[in-house]
Amino acid sequence: MPIWSAEIKELETLSTSVKGRFSGLGKELERLVKADDENMVLLYSRRCLEVIITDLCESELKRPRKTEPLKGIIDKLNREEKVPSNIIASMQNLNSLSTFGAHPKEFDPEQVRPVLINLTTIIKWYLKYKDTQTTYKTKPEAVKDENKIPDDPKKTIHISKKKLTIILSGLLLVCIIIIVPLFVLKNIIGDRKQSIDLSELEKSIAVLPFENMSNNDEYSYFGDAITDEIIMQLCKINEFIVRSRTSVMQYKATEKTSPVVGRELNVNYLIEGSAQRFEDQVRIRVQLIHAATDNHLWGEIYEGSWKDVLSLQSEIAKQIADELKTVLTPKEIEKIEKEPTGNLEAYDFYLKGNEEHWQYWQDNNPDHINKSIGHYLKAIELDQEYSMAYTGLGREYWMLGHYALKPSPEYWKESKRLLNKAIELDPENGWAYAELGVVQHNWDWDSSAARYSFEKALDLSPNNQNCYMHFIHLEARLGNCNEVASLIKEYSKKFSVSVHDMDNWNLLFLVCRKDIEQIKHIADQYWNYDTPILPGFYCYIAYLNNGNYTKALEIAESIIDHSEDPSIRFMIRGHINAMMENSEGAHAMLENLNKLSESRSVSNVYFANIYYALGDKERTLEYLERALQEHDWRIHAFMNDATSFNLIKAEPWLEDIIRRSWIPVSDTE
Repeated sequence: MPIWSAEIKELETLSTSVKGRFSGLGKELERLVKADDENMVLLYSRRCLEVIITDLCESELKRPRKTEPLKGIIDKLNREEKVPSNIIASMQNLNSLSTFGAHPKEFDPEQVRPVLINLTTIIKWYLKYKDTQTTYKTKPEAVKDENKIPDDPKKTIHISKKKLTIILSGLLLVCIIIIVPLFVLKNIIGDRKQSIDLSELEKSIAVLPFENMSNNDEYSYFGDAITDEIIMQLCKINEFIVRSRTSVMQYKATEKTSPVVGRELNVNYLIEGSAQRFEDQVRIRVQLIHAATDNHLWGEIYEGSWKDVLSLQSEIAKQIADELKTVLTPKEIEKIEKEPTGNLEAYDFYLKGNEEHWQYWQDNNPDHINKSIGHYLKAIELDQEYSMAYTGLGREYWMLGHYALKPSPEYWKESKRLLNKAIELDPENGWAYAELGVVQHNWDWDSSAARYSFEKALDLSPNNQNCYMHFIHLEARLGNCNEVASLIKEYSKKFSVSVHDMDNWNLLFLVCRKDIEQIKHIADQYWNYDTPILPGFYCYIAYLNNGNYTKALEIAESIIDHSEDPSIRFMIRGHINAMMENSEGAHAMLENLNKLSESRSVSNVYFANIYYALGDKERTLEYLERALQEHDWRIHAFMNDATSFNLIKAEPWLEDIIRRSWIPVSDTE
């Protein structure tokens, strides 16, 4: 018999009075009294505390708890004196000790008893607190003096009748004032409920960044990793429209309300939660919320050992589908339940590789790409049939081809080999097809193969937002304007697209159509100092084409300020100086590019751009030829955009370069 059996019996007695009144607390308390393991006793004690704190957060602090840690809410309840100090002390003790339920190696079973004593104290207070909330207190009437004799009984009776008439009239008026509006309100609410019938809503979902509750810095990546994995699982359900990680990460630790986030992301449902890992123990808390009303539709806490982490993710996805009344096909169930690897150490390295990849986009430091490659290589070393790890590694290699300080053609070739290997291991890996399409587009210059890969990727993974973006750019560069318009329409319907982003896509479409006048019109209305680099460049060349060099220079300076790449800054300054017939300034920028090329890779296209603006045909051809031989992907954008804006005339000496920049080179291996 455990040393805390007396405390369990007392809680069992409390459970009978809680069960019928507070279902959430009753459910957790029932699990607690039935638990036969000290660790589970601690975990269920903490769950009971969570239910109580969540309710107090809503009733006393007047806001939903969301993913805020218990400690923070307890501290706020204490500061605002919403809960007696002795109960606060019990809450703090319970919260602190119960966390060890997931840390058995650091746990003494004798710590269970004080946890249960504190929980009993908290629940007894909570029941009294709820009673006071539901009891209507009336002011005590003045005590009548029973010894006092009325002066005139008839007068007293007369006054009483008069009072009775007034009282009855008042009651009738109250009925009119209260009951009639309530009847109207009931109809309004009824209509509103009908108008937000969840079964009729599009199943558009945003998985907001999960809070990482892990105490150990070694697992600092775990919250974001679980966010990624749940997004990928939900993307396997065709009926769902799931926002990408790129869209949702801006809401990490946000104070915006659910309705605001829902409107901004254009989704009907939000998923929030937290993730915690301690050595081989995992705890994931998930909530499904109707965004427009902030209504909590479902929530659950999943716990298990690290070996259960993949099955927990599958269970979460299937439970969300069930809550949203989605009937999964056998194929979808198979995809969700399919485990990417049987080696959990390899899976851990894979998650770390993903985290380093995303860190690169935070600070543009290529070191993160190299660290990511290291983690993926370790994952593959542990599981040589791990298709997803090969995909991640292939992506990092083409990123080196794009962004390394000294890019090499070998990066692209290795990327292609790895991505083909990923597809060989798992022919239904849509992510691998999407990344392969990037390589075929930017390195092989094989538009047919790239189009096939992108189409295959979207067939296997219809919620792959990045794939849509690369596909749109491919068709735009090929001048396939109808396909661009169709893909943009599909993209905007499926994903959250701000007005600003839509302007970006519209500019791209107009460049594809070579609609210079309309581009100029949009540039006048659209451009501001914070416009991103790519659409800013379109505005820049639109003003150049119009001969408005002053405005073009203003935009050029903003592009320079936004760019982290010094070679882009030198190229833009050199180009604008050449266009304004400042030959000395243009050559100064060429000299800067030459010096920069001694320590890092500088695109030959940047040199060609300045030399063409200076009217130096020989040097332009020299650098464009080098770019062609190196398969420099920038030549596509340079030639296509420049010809679209009539900045490069299709003169005989350029025709061959233009033609060859769009025809696949035969020997790409």
